[in-house]
Amino acid sequence: MALLNICAITGANMVVQVGLAFIRHEKEADYNWALEFLRDLMAKESIEEPLSIVTDREIALIKALKRHFPSSQHLLCRWHVNMNVLAKTKKFFPAPVKVGDKTVRHPQFQEFLSSWNTLIASPTVPIYNQRLADFKAKHPTNAVKYCTDTWLIWKESLVAVYIDQHPHFGVTVTSPIEGCHATLKGYLQRGHSDLRGVFNRLKHFWTAQQASIESTVAQQQLRPKHSVNIPLFAAVLQHVHTYALQKILQEQVKVPAKGAPKSSCECSIQTSMGLPCYHTIYQRQQETGAIRLEDIHPHWYITRPELGLDSRLLASHPLPVLNPLLVQGRGRPRGALGGVVRPTSTRREPSLFEYETPSSSAPPTVNRPPQERLYIVNSGLNSGLARLENGHQDLYEPGTIMERAYQRSLASIYQSDSIVDAAIVAAGVVEGDLVEGIEDVIVVDCS
Repeated sequence: MALLNICAITGANMVVQVGLAFIRHEKEADYNWALEFLRDLMAKESIEEPLSIVTDREIALIKALKRHFPSSQHLLCRWHVNMNVLAKTKKFFPAPVKVGDKTVRHPQFQEFLSSWNTLIASPTVPIYNQRLADFKAKHPTNAVKYCTDTWLIWKESLVAVYIDQHPHFGVTVTSPIEGCHATLKGYLQRGHSDLRGVFNRLKHFWTAQQASIESTVAQQQLRPKHSVNIPLFAAVLQHVHTYALQKILQEQVKVPAKGAPKSSCECSIQTSMGLPCYHTIYQRQQETGAIRLEDIHPHWYITRPELGLDSRLLASHPLPVLNPLLVQGRGRPRGALGGVVRPTSTRREPSLFEYETPSSSAPPTVNRPPQERLYIVNSGLNSGLARLENGHQDLYEPGTIMERAYQRSLASIYQSDSIVDAAIVAAGVVEGDLVEGIEDVIVVDCS
């Protein structure tokens, strides 16, 4: 029997198992049966429909999702797509070459993979059309035909310009479930138990999962990271997950050091991630100096608002009172010409024993150079199905050859504390640049 594993991603970037179902076959009727129970449970618990759903290219599952969750945006797992492109197109390029002691991909194949990743990362429709034309003109016809006829018919579920028009909160791969599978196997321990035994073992897993999430949330509120404990987040620090605040810090880097941003706001982060872009960050810095809670999507809130309330208009959270900014006075600063500036510190004078060298081999307390503290910031569902139903010739082959031994370490690249985008990691791995950070259904924002 097949096991359908349905998971969600929390605002803290942690995996939550929503449901498990043993199904007889991987057909549309079996998926309809499982999703019908899921819909009934969500209605009973007053849970909203997911904003986006990520799956691999399982047509029966996609059709079932279209039926039961018609308003949810469907995304194709970019990891699975890249692995298929890597496996199915390499036969159209020259064999790998040796560079010194290493065997590497042929430059033509490497350039093809880079062009493919650049194509599906296109931020606008004109750029996508231009890159697609260059992609077709530059690379072998058979390799291009596989990509266009198999995957670009799903461009509304794959290409950045289309999927960024809907909230997906950076979840564009199903790789987090790989780690969930490994954890489940640790609890099950063996594969020949009955359903009752499986259920009893899973109850321990669910209890531990809930305890881990509650512990993480409490830790964020009691001891926030130094990187986010800054005046910019004074109004949201206790209400928003640290993962989202770190994403905002990445966006803040784009704010010019002097003056306002020159370009008009065409950012997609507000729609796709539910976070303020650098234009909004600059505006808030000029007004109150702090990001407001309504600038952030409720997906990132530690405590979600009740169902039916307008969470964007939260007047119950007043802006904090911040210390006034220091104003540079006229004239030269004190000590600019080498004059003596008396220290204003309130630290006490050292005692006599602190001046003397201890009898042990330890160095004196005074005259020891101060240690600098280092803070490190952790670093169209419908269109694809319609094209197939209208007679499109599909070159997709279910299943791929098992990855080589050197690729097995890439099968699970997900880390909950990484702030690297999943799409960037999926592109980096297929091009040969492994990034420390990210690595069969993901339900996003099942609130």
